[in-house]
Amino acid sequence: MAQKKTARKKNRKIRQKTVKTGMVSAVVALCLSLALVVSVLVVTSKPERQPQQVFDFGKAEAQGIDVSEHNGEIDWEALSGKIDFAFIRAGYRAYGNGVIRKDVNAEKNMDACEKAGIPYGVYFYSQATTEAEAQAEAKFTLTLIKDRNPQLPVFIDFEYAADSGGSLTGRLYEKGLSRAKATDIVNAFCQKVEKADYLSGVYASSSMLAHKLNQSKFGENTLVWVADYNSSVTYSVDYTIWQYSKTGELEEIQSKYVDFNIWYN
Repeated sequence: MAQKKTARKKNRKIRQKTVKTGMVSAVVALCLSLALVVSVLVVTSKPERQPQQVFDFGKAEAQGIDVSEHNGEIDWEALSGKIDFAFIRAGYRAYGNGVIRKDVNAEKNMDACEKAGIPYGVYFYSQATTEAEAQAEAKFTLTLIKDRNPQLPVFIDFEYAADSGGSLTGRLYEKGLSRAKATDIVNAFCQKVEKADYLSGVYASSSMLAHKLNQSKFGENTLVWVADYNSSVTYSVDYTIWQYSKTGELEEIQSKYVDFNIWYN
């Protein structure tokens, strides 16, 4: 009888030891799993993008250009000592069928601009007739620049298209939007850009800004880039950047002409 009791005690001790060992193993396994999950999150997650700040060129008037695929090949390295900034077209919406397309030189121009150390921003040629379309244009542009580092704003280029004879045409012109509706559309683009922590901006002619848009309804941080090819801006509008010529010439650019701009700091 005494031998049986001794055997039962030994068996209980063995079972207790086994249970404790199993519990310890389970805890260790759980800790290792948690450590693995944390390490994966640390390795794979990206830090949040810091909000973009207005660029300081260190001068009252900075000189720049804006380009698209129509300008052909560009020697950005040679331009680095001649210009202070550039705006690169990211894409456009066709004024006929409304299809969104990427500028074929957008990525090449952005890469070369970064390599040359030239501060740049991007713009999208819009033909949006609804806020949803403007948001889609902003999303397209943000996707294109997500792995790059534009130091300057993301602009919506809001203008009417013109045919080969110079007459206004296209889906935006033909829609005949009210001033309030047109303003809501550009704001929809800019708000989506700002939510991604980029500065936003509106490009338009001085006539468009004065008569077809309401600047007082723009966002507080929205920059304005005005086009006006005269000795001064024709209409009384607020702006930070002035596109003053569409017939500029630079030997580093393949096309005959390029747009010239001044950024007033």
